[in-house]
Amino acid sequence: MAQDFNMRYPLIDGQGNFGSVDGDPAAAYRYTECRLSRLAEELLADIEKETVDFVPNFDESTEEPTVLPTKVPNLLVNGSDGIAVGMATKIPPHNLTEIIDAGILLINKPNSSTDEILSLVPGPDFPTGAYIYGRSGIKTAYETGRGQFTMRAKAAIERPTKEKQQIVITEIPFQVNKAKTIERIAQLVQDKKIEGISDIRDESDREGMRVVIELKRGEQPEVILNNLYKHTQLQETFGMIMLAIVNGQPRTLSLVEAIQLFIDHRVNVVRRRTAYLLRKAQERAHILEGFLKALQHLDAIIKLIRASKAPKDAREGLMERFDFTERQAQAILELQLQRLTALEREKIQQEYDELQKKIAEYKEILASDRVLKKLIVDELKQVQKEYGDLRRTEIIEEQAEIKLEDLIAEEDVVITLSHAGYAKRTPLSTYRQQGRGGKGRIGMKTREEDFVEHLFIASTHSYILVFTNTGRVYWLKVYEIPDVGAAGRGKNIVNLVSLASGEKVASVVAVRQLPDEPKDVAVDGETFAAEGYVILATRHGLIKKSRLAEFSNPLSRGIIAMSIEEGDELIAGKLTSGRDTIFLASHEGMAIRFPETDVRDMGRQAYGVYAMDLEKGDYIVGMEIVGEKELILSVTEKGYGKRTAITEYRLQSRAGKGVINVKTVERNGKVVGALSVTEDSEVMIISAQGKIARLDSSKIRESGRSAQGVRLMALEGDDAVAAVCLVRSETNGGPSQPPLIQ
Repeated sequence: MAQDFNMRYPLIDGQGNFGSVDGDPAAAYRYTECRLSRLAEELLADIEKETVDFVPNFDESTEEPTVLPTKVPNLLVNGSDGIAVGMATKIPPHNLTEIIDAGILLINKPNSSTDEILSLVPGPDFPTGAYIYGRSGIKTAYETGRGQFTMRAKAAIERPTKEKQQIVITEIPFQVNKAKTIERIAQLVQDKKIEGISDIRDESDREGMRVVIELKRGEQPEVILNNLYKHTQLQETFGMIMLAIVNGQPRTLSLVEAIQLFIDHRVNVVRRRTAYLLRKAQERAHILEGFLKALQHLDAIIKLIRASKAPKDAREGLMERFDFTERQAQAILELQLQRLTALEREKIQQEYDELQKKIAEYKEILASDRVLKKLIVDELKQVQKEYGDLRRTEIIEEQAEIKLEDLIAEEDVVITLSHAGYAKRTPLSTYRQQGRGGKGRIGMKTREEDFVEHLFIASTHSYILVFTNTGRVYWLKVYEIPDVGAAGRGKNIVNLVSLASGEKVASVVAVRQLPDEPKDVAVDGETFAAEGYVILATRHGLIKKSRLAEFSNPLSRGIIAMSIEEGDELIAGKLTSGRDTIFLASHEGMAIRFPETDVRDMGRQAYGVYAMDLEKGDYIVGMEIVGEKELILSVTEKGYGKRTAITEYRLQSRAGKGVINVKTVERNGKVVGALSVTEDSEVMIISAQGKIARLDSSKIRESGRSAQGVRLMALEGDDAVAAVCLVRSETNGGPSQPPLIQ
């Protein structure tokens, strides 16, 4: 009761060590001192005025009150937490000012609704502050007596230096141990369940709480904070049970009922107190009436007393001769001589007159409910003035909650993924455009045995479908991928999605939104999926088409996107409208173009059908969705490339052998990738050693299908081209993209 982090309004004023929010124990009794706080004295106010009933204590050595005549609604303002046989109570603390305002409203307007009370008491008010998210759970609890809501620590994101950010926690949820929470965060970092944290410091002092969580360079603080809320007690659920003992019986109360019961208690206490004061005033007035009457016959009374043999005779004589009551007669006998002076006589008269006024007031209070309630309201306002304070816990509307996505600026970024699985995003503006044949710039630092394998452009607000070589798909947001410098390595993909053992990322697809349910649209008499399709291709030349809606709800452990035969693997995934043309290129320089309608849509677990009849030892290196006016840019492993009009690849039926795409010789090497480009396209080429070059495709020579191409990127030593990507975001994509993506 002396802990200000445990009691909203402490009832004990303590000196010494009474524990801490870190769970430290209080000092031994001999080292502490305590007394009732001023607020606690209000719980005992008027207890001596017969305001409550007393019963014998456990050993009948004394008596104890059945309930305290409190002026403070302590059950609500300090809360209660306890478990009994078959029942439990968990009443959160509230703000005294708000509860008294609600009480005054109920006194003046007994039929007030819960909504009117909620306008004054929006929710609990914890001694540790922090946030409460949403009002629906609070309203349910206040209406029914049971409900739950979410408490969340108050945290801010600070930037002590230009490149470093840190999360600073200044308030934690009610009844959460700060030290254990910090230990939990450290354990999560050690177990690599949360990455991106470089240091944790507790800078709390007498001035307040301050826990600093330093982040590694380039980490997204909002993502880490969300993970901290998810895995630690920085976010807790409070289950409210408004159960209290009412007239000896346990009852689950609504907020209105709880406040009304306090008002009823105050009415009873004030009524009993007034009756007690009235009785005492009348008794005193009766004595004073005797004094005043005695002063009128002072000489005769003195003569009678002097002539009496004993006090009993004097008392009986006064009662018989002057018609005094026994109490008046006894008081006259005990009257001091100094009270017989003129000044004292005047004081007796003044006291009697004042008592008559008080008696009239007491009778008016007991006779009028209006006057009684006004007195209660005045006393509550006085308590509110003396002890009321501002709300500490901030309540945030559910619809007003800030989504993580709202905190992320929408921009096009370059997503890179290395062969070893390191992913990162970098603003597209980082890479300046270069002329043909340039050496490029470092786009990702990789170890000697690692190289960049995937590269594409997407918006920070896009969804990412991660397809693996085993035919499974995983889901994440682009902003969940760490934002690091152009030369940084990023974070391993296993920390972003839960890849199974042996799985490698084969393709990543960015979409603006995922449909909740499939919808059809009719085009030229044919029915297509309104949300679009996902086309998947394997190394051995199989292809499968599925509706995008099939991938709307992946599990954290991934779902099957395509069944893969033993020895084969998934190599590409693309979005289509259902009416596009598919182009595939092989490692040995062959290519095929056929209409998408040749491939029927299938379920996620289907194996697919043959897309291209490959020669022995050949395999697919790329798949593109092409239009009629586009060019095919083919890039070889030694940095050569050429553009070829798509019309030079005759439209064939699915499963054909295809035509020559690139004449592969020792000079240019085998084909690494093939992209569909236009005159306005830009491409990015990345080498196995991590160099990146950004080129304007219009400056690359246009050649026939059998040409070897021109040098696009100068390579050093045994470096080789690892990947090639078209610079095209979802918002301004080419004509080959499906309607959903445009």
